[in-house]
Amino acid sequence: MSDWIRLKDLQYQAKHGALPHEKNIPQPFQVDVDIGLDTRSAALQDKLSETINYAMVVSRINHVMAAPPVNLLETLAQRIADEVLALPRVIAVRVRVRKMAPPVDGVLGHVEVEIWRDA
Repeated sequence: MSDWIRLKDLQYQAKHGALPHEKNIPQPFQVDVDIGLDTRSAALQDKLSETINYAMVVSRINHVMAAPPVNLLETLAQRIADEVLALPRVIAVRVRVRKMAPPVDGVLGHVEVEIWRDA
């Protein structure tokens, strides 16, 4: 498969994490999603109904990120993948979730989890 729709650097303030204070104080997260599908019909017909409406995908990601707190980035990534894979035409998804200010001494930058899933 060679067709991908990519959503990059979605920004969130959310309360996810394993430590107690992470569930009370919002912290910055970023999300990337690559959606695998066949876009030939959409391209030939020039119809949104033949592809993925990425506004709908963003809405589903927003819902996951705003849901009650979870402990693991892995859980967030899997929940996002499940939401995207439930959409028609999607045959694969890659999800990357980044915690931009992890509570770990000495970590510069961010921590991220990346998962790939097929329908």
